[in-house]
Amino acid sequence: MMLAALSLSAVADDGPPYPSRTDIVTDKGKVALTVTNLGYFGTAFNPNRQPSCEYPNGTKVEHIYRGGIWVGARTPDGEVHVSTGAQDANGLEEGDSIREFRNDSNVDVRIISNSQNQDNYDADALATQHIECVMDDYKFVESGNHTPLGLKVVLRALAWGEKTADDFIILDYAITNISGVQLEDVYLGLWMDTTVGNTDFTNPYDSSATNRWSYYDDVNGAWGGKGFVPPAYTVDNDPDIWMAYEHDEDGDEGFATSWIGYRLLGTSEEPQPEPGVNPVSFNNWVFRGVPEKDDWYYETANPERALPGKYQIMSNGAFTVGEIDDVDYAATSNWVGMISTGPFPRLAPDETLTITYAIVAAEDSLRLLEYSKTAQVAYNDGFSIPAGPPSPRLNFNFRDETTVVSWEPGTEYDPDTGDLLAFDSPLRSPEFHISTITGNQDFQGYRIYRYQGEALKGEPQLVAQFDIIDGVGYDTGLPPLNAQGLREFSDGNLLDGFPYEYSVTSFSAPDAVNDLGELESGYYENSTVVYPGSAPSTPDNPRTIGVYPNPYRAGSLYDNRLVERELGRKIWFTGLPARCRIQVFTLAGELVQTLEHDDPNSGQESWDLLSGFDRAIASGLYIYAVQDYATGEVQRGKLVIIK
Repeated sequence: MMLAALSLSAVADDGPPYPSRTDIVTDKGKVALTVTNLGYFGTAFNPNRQPSCEYPNGTKVEHIYRGGIWVGARTPDGEVHVSTGAQDANGLEEGDSIREFRNDSNVDVRIISNSQNQDNYDADALATQHIECVMDDYKFVESGNHTPLGLKVVLRALAWGEKTADDFIILDYAITNISGVQLEDVYLGLWMDTTVGNTDFTNPYDSSATNRWSYYDDVNGAWGGKGFVPPAYTVDNDPDIWMAYEHDEDGDEGFATSWIGYRLLGTSEEPQPEPGVNPVSFNNWVFRGVPEKDDWYYETANPERALPGKYQIMSNGAFTVGEIDDVDYAATSNWVGMISTGPFPRLAPDETLTITYAIVAAEDSLRLLEYSKTAQVAYNDGFSIPAGPPSPRLNFNFRDETTVVSWEPGTEYDPDTGDLLAFDSPLRSPEFHISTITGNQDFQGYRIYRYQGEALKGEPQLVAQFDIIDGVGYDTGLPPLNAQGLREFSDGNLLDGFPYEYSVTSFSAPDAVNDLGELESGYYENSTVVYPGSAPSTPDNPRTIGVYPNPYRAGSLYDNRLVERELGRKIWFTGLPARCRIQVFTLAGELVQTLEHDDPNSGQESWDLLSGFDRAIASGLYIYAVQDYATGEVQRGKLVIIK
């Protein structure tokens, strides 16, 4: 009774009404993971097609359906309870109906960065993207469907852009007892429903899709600590590893060959299991096999058969790899798993336990182990990742078949006072960046990458590299400064109206004194998709307004043909003034769509061939009219749609 009363007082609605957040994606490294303040991560493949755990970022290759934190403990009345952020469930709606954590409406999600050229730069940030979410386990306190333990959980999700650390996300959970009573025999775990496939090849969003997603063709396994698990499942150069993994058996016919893993990095206290019991448990079961109750319970069809509850699964010391008790855990299936650890003998009121995991993705098993070990080293070193100068912030202008990329070079002196800038001033970056490792300036040059397309299907192309002239490296010199004092690079011979993704990274010089190699900033820190086209029409450089492709034929190269039905179609109006209104009419004079163009750097605007009511338009001849807001002049033309 004391626990319930305390839980009600803990949820008094007297603070700001900060909302639940399901829209946050780690997008500064290669792993695009959806993070929430509701106890779970991943999207359960919500039809909005937001990345669940996409790797590499932008490729449409998914790896996690959903995952979430579990905490089990014994309360002073001797009862055992488990609070779960996610359980076996089909879709978000069912998952939300059974998760037992909710957001703390008094605390907003905090997203900061340790990269000086990010808008949310904060010296307190531990990573390129540092996300903090606060939640508690009181979701069902009023309905009585769940007995909360009385927990406040602060999740720090850390993502790095640096190439040495962009293949993993660290999830650091700080779990505080706010119940007012002591909890005993505490176990902490991470429930995971991993699944690997390419959403462009097999569709997880539409149950009526022709080529549907398969959840039953995945292979699971794990590695464990030496001395605790059979030698075949240990790693010689990583003897303390506790990590589970999954990959698609056939690599989705070559469209999804990557691996996903989750590794226990550590806890703030050492678990104290009974003699002979592993300090870490790894349990696998086929989807829908999650225990129905927190503690031991009896099977409905056989009332004399006692079944282990969630707490027993968390605490059993199992290592379900290979063939055990007539269950072949190496077989392909729709596996769900959990890595848990404990017990922690007691968690007094207001005390905090932390547990930290890494979500790791890689091209194969060897690199999965390599990247996970980097995550372990980062955790052991206080989440420290060596970093050089950050990627610059990019601006884009366009000329015919040319993209012009420009950026601030940084400065050493305050532009207003002339004083030397502080070592951590964002104004320094990237060219006067000071290394936190050496205390010296470390900028060496830039690399410019380009990828043709809206979704990465391969490695971006390195189109240019610039290096300061100092006797180190290629000594090519840096891009010239334009009239605005910005570094500028022009990339020509492009296809107007086609998507190109650009990134400009910065890299440091090797440092032999401190035994540091070159450090390059992250591709995703500033990667941007643009559509080259004409510059705006001006009185000094007037242009004739046109449309391409015209006639438009469905299924042309201008379409994103991997998107079903009417989505992904695109035509372009070109030769536009900087500010204008575009209207499309039928031959009968009915208005089909109105587009507003307002871009001083581009003379083109795309149309998705949907009406103003978001309906697909029919084949036929249409009239367009473009009014220049500056002059009032109107130009008209015709376009043909053929489907």
